[in-house]
Amino acid sequence: MRNFRSQRDGARERSRYYLAGILAGLAYLIGAELIWLPAPLESGGGMEWIEWIDYLYYGLAVVPLCWVAGSIDRGLWNGTTPVVLRLIRIALAAISLASAGIIVFAVDKLELQLFGIVACAVLVFADLLVSEVLRKRRFPWRNSSLLASTLAVLALTAWPTSYNVTYPGMTLNLNRYAEVEGGAAGGVIDGVLVFDRPAVLADRLYAAFFPQYVFQPIPENEPPLSETYAQVVAMKSDANRVAAAIAMEKAGLGEGAVPDGVRIVAIVKGSPADGTLQAGDIIDALDGRPVSRVEDLITTMETAVKAGDEVRVSVRRGAAKEEINVRAAASEDTPDRAVLGVSVQTEVKLDTPRIVSYNDYMAHVGGPSHGAMLTLALIDQLTPGGVTKGLRIAGTGTIEADGSVGMVGGIPQKAYAVSRTDANVFFVPRAGEEAAKAAAPGLNIVAVEHIDDVLQWLENQ
Repeated sequence: MRNFRSQRDGARERSRYYLAGILAGLAYLIGAELIWLPAPLESGGGMEWIEWIDYLYYGLAVVPLCWVAGSIDRGLWNGTTPVVLRLIRIALAAISLASAGIIVFAVDKLELQLFGIVACAVLVFADLLVSEVLRKRRFPWRNSSLLASTLAVLALTAWPTSYNVTYPGMTLNLNRYAEVEGGAAGGVIDGVLVFDRPAVLADRLYAAFFPQYVFQPIPENEPPLSETYAQVVAMKSDANRVAAAIAMEKAGLGEGAVPDGVRIVAIVKGSPADGTLQAGDIIDALDGRPVSRVEDLITTMETAVKAGDEVRVSVRRGAAKEEINVRAAASEDTPDRAVLGVSVQTEVKLDTPRIVSYNDYMAHVGGPSHGAMLTLALIDQLTPGGVTKGLRIAGTGTIEADGSVGMVGGIPQKAYAVSRTDANVFFVPRAGEEAAKAAAPGLNIVAVEHIDDVLQWLENQ
């Protein structure tokens, strides 16, 4: 009896690394969902919580490394270990080492990291269950209970529902995020992020304890996560480029964002343009009349083109220039108005004579909502003495090519996140003013429509 107990206790002791890895993995999963809570934690050197996350991420490698240690500790090289267990442990050690390497050296390979962790976890439980069966020759109740408990936690924290959840994020000092050549930061200018993702069951529990969790049904036509990820990354890049051009123009460097034609972003199926024009084409002229922005295109279509007219459209298609004839049709909504059947936006040429370098943070995946405050931060760096007047600034809003500040989502969550900091002012797009005030009534909220409004408010201080 004493020998049986010692064998049982020894087996449990040799499982400690496996258990540590399981608990660490679950802790990281829950921590990722509540990653906003430690904000607005900030170091004495000005490093904000969003920057700390990049360093904490590498701790995830502890999970597979625990499993490597466990596979060795449980007899990976022991010649008396049954062959099936040795094969499981060899596979576990190899995949765990590879997973740890991917976590450390291939940060952007998130799907591969997830696959590696899941594969390792399967092998861990295979080792535990098979070991117990071989040792006791009966059903492995103890390890089966551990497996069931782990699966229950995973179901709660990882199983997606039919809803999206939006919840508070954290601030991002844009004077640390971006650095313009020859510039020097004058103060703290925070952008603010929110999280928007498919909800899991645990989010309902989080919402009971923490404010500003909002659930919305997932639309039937919502694109897959991989496509959404690519879109928000592209929007972040576009916002960075526009912000840099406008900031440099305000500082007397370059021409800023100059209208450079009208880009076709979509073609209406069955319209006159269908089969002739293409999404991505840039229209430069209609019947020889120059078109540099959407307003020019609208004016020409309203004053010089009638339904049934054949219009000569001058376009840039890649590196080539083409003349394409399109017969205009009558608008379904307004029959006396001629249309081509395209959705368009003004194409801009960005003049950025100085280099801007960016620090990419893992928690700042993408999106354009930091654009207005990034513009302000770059102006701050290019202005001797800065523009903040000693105030801590926070704000949100897109930046458009004409310098206007556009509306963004998650205003209540962003206002709440900023209210947790010591910001002196929170700039929001005009349309988001009431939502921001309702979410953070004690916060100094200033509604703006243009980057010049922000600069003027600061000048008045």
